[in-house]
Amino acid sequence: MNDISEILRELLDKYSNTRDLDDAFHDMLRADERLFSDYKAWCRDHGYSKSSGYRDFINEIVESQDSLWDNYREFDN
Repeated sequence: MNDISEILRELLDKYSNTRDLDDAFHDMLRADERLFSDYKAWCRDHGYSKSSGYRDFINEIVESQDSLWDNYREFDN
């Protein structure tokens, strides 16, 4: 089984939070039926919709990172 969370983290590291990430992930899903099946299961298991689950997950990571930096800046003062 593919680790969808890890794949998405790697894509985020490679492409940042850009359209290129979306395109790369969609290309991967179209090219690999097993990955697409694993993605559907991942969405179901994590409460995401199939159409926006990967994007919701990416946004959660970005918001978490932003929150971490906000806390760092707050303690730095």
